[in-house]
Amino acid sequence: MDSGASEFQIEAAISKIFASGQPWNVTDECIQVMGGMGFMKDAGVERIMRDLRIFRIFEGTNDILRLFVALNGFQNAGNHLKNLQKALKNPLGNVGLLTGEITKRAKRYESGLGTGLSLSGSVHPELAHSGDLAVKALEHFGGTVEELLLKHGKKIIDEQFVLKRVADSAIDLYTMVVVLSRASRSLSQGLTSAQLEKIMCETWCVEAHDRIMQNVKDLKSSSSRKLFNNLRDVSTSLVENGGVVAPHPLGF
Repeated sequence: MDSGASEFQIEAAISKIFASGQPWNVTDECIQVMGGMGFMKDAGVERIMRDLRIFRIFEGTNDILRLFVALNGFQNAGNHLKNLQKALKNPLGNVGLLTGEITKRAKRYESGLGTGLSLSGSVHPELAHSGDLAVKALEHFGGTVEELLLKHGKKIIDEQFVLKRVADSAIDLYTMVVVLSRASRSLSQGLTSAQLEKIMCETWCVEAHDRIMQNVKDLKSSSSRKLFNNLRDVSTSLVENGGVVAPHPLGF
């Protein structure tokens, strides 16, 4: 926004989801650490938790914004695939595009090598490993998004369990880049907080990378797919029954 960009809807949605969700987690952990005292009015933390809860609903509920983030990502991937389809109709006129795409996919799927993307030069040298984790997560995530789009097509809009995991991965990727940028700036300027920010950045990138890789694994797993279907069946049964389906064990 500061540089005059006019397209920042996805970044705004991700920022809203993150900024309203993480404070809730922090406050919940704070109350847990404080024990019973954290639940009392005198400590003031319980009010913070009550106030925070509405932020996940105001200005667009986080669940709807997650769908927005995921579906926009699929739209971009879909446009890329459409361009490839057009190029395939005239291969001689699009040799460069097709050769580059074939090379990229060969590295990704056959040799196990990366696509050549690197954050070297963009992040501080002390954060090189964290930058590599971000690139690795991005490459796996990008390949998975294409596979899902090819598999589901336009029906991807109905796959909400899939969309949530795609959105969560996109949010983790975005926040990895944000903390890498912030920590790199602090290290480059020699700020007194630089080493602490470096530790926080490294910690976040490791955890975010692991979450993304787990989501990618779940999205490709047949057992996870079965679990998604089971959850959908349970939800459908609850709605159709107007409540809990199983009888009360005491007959109430």
